Amino acid sequence: MTPIKALMLKRSAKRYARELGPRLRQDYGASASYEPRQIEAAAAKLGLPRKYIVFGYAAFLSEATFLIHAAAMPVAMPYDEARSLYESFIPQALASASANPETDVTIVN
Repeated sequence: MTPIKALMLKRSAKRYARELGPRLRQDYGASASYEPRQIEAAAAKLGLPRKYIVFGYAAFLSEATFLIHAAAMPVAMPYDEARSLYESFIPQALASASANPETDVTIVN
């Protein structure tokens, strides 16, 4: 794989990881998986490149369902590889210090 192709894969995986999950939850409610048409519709609304739908499918379809749709994907990748790359770019949840009583500072006048 050329360095440019590798860069494009990483950039697309990063966009999918940061934008697709929140949009799917907003549009269809929280779920561990979604239908291919829902994934495609959310990606289109976000302007994510259809060429890299492999990341959305790997993240939100079972491996069996992913394999059924694999032939129609513009960019082919193994399920585990696409899912791993997607997951490497999922933003980590921020922890709030105010939610931790050990770090809460109370000022008494």
